Amino acid sequence: MPKALKRFLITLLIVVLVGGGIVGGLILYRDLKKEPVKVYAVTDFAMTEYWGDSSQAYGMVTTDKLQDVFISDTQQVSEIFVEPGQTVKVGDPLLAYDTTLSDIDLEQAEINLQKLRITLEDAKLELDNIINMRPHYTILITPDPIGVEYIPQPTPSLISGSGTQEDPFYYLWGADDTLTPALAAQWFPVKPAEPEEPAEPAPEPVPEEGTEGEPAPEEPQINYNESYVVLIVRQYNALNAPISAYWGLRLDKSSGEVRIGFYQPVLSDEIQQFEVEPEPYYQDYGSAYTAAELAQMRAEKEQEIKDLEVTIQLAEVEYARLQNEVNDGVIRATIDGTVKDVLDPDEAYMMNEPVIHVSGGGGYYIDVAMSELELGTVTVGQTVEVMSWETYSPVEGTIVEISEYPVNNANSWSNGNTNVSYYPFRVFVDESAQLRANEYVDVTYQNTVQDGNSLYLENQFIRTENGRSYVYVRNEEGLLEKRTVQTGRSLYGSYTQIRGGITAEDYVAFPYGKDVTDGAETSESTVEEFYGW
Repeated sequence: MPKALKRFLITLLIVVLVGGGIVGGLILYRDLKKEPVKVYAVTDFAMTEYWGDSSQAYGMVTTDKLQDVFISDTQQVSEIFVEPGQTVKVGDPLLAYDTTLSDIDLEQAEINLQKLRITLEDAKLELDNIINMRPHYTILITPDPIGVEYIPQPTPSLISGSGTQEDPFYYLWGADDTLTPALAAQWFPVKPAEPEEPAEPAPEPVPEEGTEGEPAPEEPQINYNESYVVLIVRQYNALNAPISAYWGLRLDKSSGEVRIGFYQPVLSDEIQQFEVEPEPYYQDYGSAYTAAELAQMRAEKEQEIKDLEVTIQLAEVEYARLQNEVNDGVIRATIDGTVKDVLDPDEAYMMNEPVIHVSGGGGYYIDVAMSELELGTVTVGQTVEVMSWETYSPVEGTIVEISEYPVNNANSWSNGNTNVSYYPFRVFVDESAQLRANEYVDVTYQNTVQDGNSLYLENQFIRTENGRSYVYVRNEEGLLEKRTVQTGRSLYGSYTQIRGGITAEDYVAFPYGKDVTDGAETSESTVEEFYGW
């Protein structure tokens, strides 16, 4: 081995060994100087009181031992028979009013109700039509090819024609055929032979009646030295097959030699006719709508029907109210109780309050329903919000009863899931609320049990491995610990519901890197440090 090469190899080995020691030392130093992993309070990056976990249902207000007497813009109060503090019995007159305008409104309300019912029936028929529609689809149809037969013919062969420009010779020409002078010499009109001399002269022709003095028509002059030929190539060399190509030739032998030129022929209709095998094609079936479009149409029509049914219910309540107005113009007590308030009719109407309030110690009730998925998340004694459809004034109510048995139909918008059962529950509202019997209200209620299920953590803190979600949490010893969490719904695309595994009191690690491991030391950090504020 040359000395120079030997020195080079030794030097290289020393560098490698020294460098390896340096790198190892750096790695060891880095491990010794490992920084604690920053952890953050869950409450700083989570929502623990998300009020979006609520549902809504609607129902009609009924009263118990309570009577409120409202007046409409068509009622002119003529007399009030009671005063505050007065005790009344069922049937006692409370007030009287003029019914003239109410008669007109009753007739209009009846017409409006009939129109709504007709509209509802039409909507139901349209829904049936949508349900019976089938999604649009296509099928490839391959027709039976039997019936078309292509029989090859020898080429070249004369199809038709006399050789003139108006009626050229049409020849069936093969793709491999060759034009030769001998063949071209045959493509001229044949001159007829000269007739023999007659034994006796032919008699003069007798002119037909009515044609005396008129010259006989001239016969067309045929140029036997000129010919027009069209060479036609057809598929399969069959006369009934489509044309692949064609050429027009003009032949002239007046100089003693056959000269050939080209011209653009106009093919006759008879020559252009051909038969073709039927080609596959697509056949449309079903309606003009896709399955997704039909599903959307059905959902929209079902919602329209539901809205119409609610509107009809309201119209029926209004119609019943007007019917009561036009009886004898006297409103009587429906309960035994005490007159609590008597207001000026005009003032009561402007404030949407009852003219007369009679109490027998009761209040208002609303019967609504919840989804079976919400059972256990709503409890008796829970406070709910009640919103009047007429005044849009919110009042508080209390759930006083939850049924153990489901109902077939429920006025609930809580889930929009038609495949679940609904359970009735009753809401009580104190008599001081501005509600009226037979009006409709919305009932909004919380359906999240406050036991950790309402904890929503920002998505960046959650990792998934093999289908399981986990976070790194500081344990009781102050060290990192990988912990599996049970997740729920997604919120706003930024938060995920945590149903178990951590609580609002925990501290979670971020960002995730190679230092985030079980047993790593931790240090608390703040939101300001997290965002660099």
